[in-house]
Amino acid sequence: MSLIILCAAALACLMLTTLIYDKYWKHGLNVSVAFQKRQIEEGQHVVLQEKVENRKILPLLTLTVKFQMDREMQYVETENTNRTDRQYRNDCIPIMPYQRVIRSLELIGTARGFYSVDEISVVASDLFFQKRYVRDYENQTRLYVYPARSRLKRLPEAFQRLYGEYLTNRLVQEDPFEFKGIRDYTSADPMWKINWKASARTGNLKVNQFYDTAKYHLTIFLNVELRSILKRWDLIEESIRITRNFVEDFVKKGVPVRVVSNGCDRLTHREILIEEGAGGGHITVCLKQLARLETGADVREMEKVIREQRDRGRSDSVAVLISAEENEELAAAYREYVKGAGGAEWIIPVHKDMKKDGRAAGKRYGNIRMEYLVMEQMI
Repeated sequence: MSLIILCAAALACLMLTTLIYDKYWKHGLNVSVAFQKRQIEEGQHVVLQEKVENRKILPLLTLTVKFQMDREMQYVETENTNRTDRQYRNDCIPIMPYQRVIRSLELIGTARGFYSVDEISVVASDLFFQKRYVRDYENQTRLYVYPARSRLKRLPEAFQRLYGEYLTNRLVQEDPFEFKGIRDYTSADPMWKINWKASARTGNLKVNQFYDTAKYHLTIFLNVELRSILKRWDLIEESIRITRNFVEDFVKKGVPVRVVSNGCDRLTHREILIEEGAGGGHITVCLKQLARLETGADVREMEKVIREQRDRGRSDSVAVLISAEENEELAAAYREYVKGAGGAEWIIPVHKDMKKDGRAAGKRYGNIRMEYLVMEQMI
């Protein structure tokens, strides 16, 4: 008789526990994951924190936290991780009453991009493992992985050459009728700029300053199209790194920069078009756009994008086309665009085995200087 009573009591306890868990298992349960930084660069590490809070008296002995992320963010410790087309994480985090558990997962940003964890699933069971409970949580954590700076050997030479073209155009096209002020003479100033009265008064050579007749800036055309059967996406990624170099280096010299690309923004699905700007804020805008730029999707021919810019009446003092793809139609469109520009470069990243006879540094196509940069040659 006592055994029957004991079994009935146990069954009642089991049923009561199940009913309580059915109603209250998710009460006071909060789960989130968050990157500890908002941005890093290719190859850098970042910590992703998992946080679980159980603000109730019921323990959850088999709580499993599940979420997924793009596979380019690689975990340093790969336990509990399944990698297929994406990367799936399953962490068992038993949690006691009124307890908070925080785990830190270290990841490496192996490729530039925009990464997020938008949803978390939790799986739990009751105290006697009789029932399984599932709940989804919305989550908001974002990480930008900026493209690294290119380390191609001859890239600094291309920058200095293009920057020299920019300075020459500003010097030549200053408006002598819009007086700006007086400053000290330098060896780079022409004699006609010397203000003889001010020089005699101060005892040092002084020159007049004038406002520019136009707004000078650099336009960067970034082509992410590959037409060859063998898709060398590493050349496209290097083109994006080169773009970062030019953006940062010109802006730091005080030159406004605009970026035009046939690649689309991952979030807006529109082609990248960053109007000219300067300062640290503009660099950040450009880096975020480059991080979100998609390369695998179908893109328009770059020659169409360039011709659209020409038809809109854009005028540049200097321009640079960064394109691993090389064809006559693209060359013709770019030549039409830079017809009135003071300086134009075409940067072409290549592999050593792709450098055919006849390709040489400094080859010219009209007023365009074509520069082949071999990826194996790094600083």
